[in-house]
Amino acid sequence: MKNKVYEKFCLTLFLTAILQIPACSETVREAPANLITEQTAHVTAPDKQGLTWFAPELHSSRYRSLFFGYDTLDYRLAAPENPGSSHFSLLFKANYGGEIRHYDFAKETNETSRAVNQQNHRAERCQLFNNLIASCLYEDRFSLALSRADLDQASKTGLQLLLMSKSQTYERIDLPATYVRGFLEAIENTATKKAP
Repeated sequence: MKNKVYEKFCLTLFLTAILQIPACSETVREAPANLITEQTAHVTAPDKQGLTWFAPELHSSRYRSLFFGYDTLDYRLAAPENPGSSHFSLLFKANYGGEIRHYDFAKETNETSRAVNQQNHRAERCQLFNNLIASCLYEDRFSLALSRADLDQASKTGLQLLLMSKSQTYERIDLPATYVRGFLEAIENTATKKAP
């Protein structure tokens, strides 16, 4: 009896945790600008790219039955301590199975394409799946450079991008206008506090 109660408790915890993952992502996507401002992190020691400002992560995923899991894409805005007019970044982390991807471009709704900056590609795990096919799970990290003018426009209209290689289309992503506005406000609020 105790074992069954314990098993049901563990299952309930597991399902609750799984169901909360998309909910957290949707909460960020639908959050008002002031909440994004509060959730934007500022660190004192810059990362390898010199970034100190990090907006909360947005998330998209797609289930792939063959690889027993989800292809996921996490992305967020980031900036150095004093970004000026042209030093903003959109950071990406893609986890996927199957064929190796080549994230080369981000195409905007106006058909303008921008090259992405590759940072890291690695095989997380390779194995035989379903006793049928050998394949790997990969992690790619890359970024897209954005200017202040890009973000000022996106703070009004949002920013939609299609990630692609030279021959294939991958994920479609969006940065809501409120998300961009909240990120910019976090940086500006700190700059205002520092001014004499």
